[in-house]
Amino acid sequence: MYILIMTMRQLSLSEARADLSHLVDEVFKGRGPIAISQRSKLKAILVEAQWYLKVEEQLSSYRQGLRTKPFRLGGTMEVTGQVDLALEDLRRELAAFLQKSEENGK
Repeated sequence: MYILIMTMRQLSLSEARADLSHLVDEVFKGRGPIAISQRSKLKAILVEAQWYLKVEEQLSSYRQGLRTKPFRLGGTMEVTGQVDLALEDLRRELAAFLQKSEENGK
C-alpha cells in the first residue's frame, strides 16, 4: 500500500478543497486516485465511485464467506515418512546453497 500512495498524486487538504470539483472530474475520468493530507499526514484518498463500490462488494463477499465457511486447515494434511530425516536433508541443502552463494560472492 505504501508504494501505491507514493505513486499517486498527493495534495494538502486546503489544495483539495480549493479545486475539489476539478479533482472529482479527474478521478472520474480514470486519472487515478488522489491522496489528501492534513498537517503532512494522509487523511483520505479520493477514488472513483464505481471502483469503491466494487471493492466494497468484494470485501462484503469475502467477509460473508468467512462467516459461513471459516478457513480451516485441520485434517487437510497428513505427515508421512521420517520428518526428522527430511528436515536434516533440508538443513544440509540450505547449508550447501549458502556456502556456494558465499563462494560465488567473493
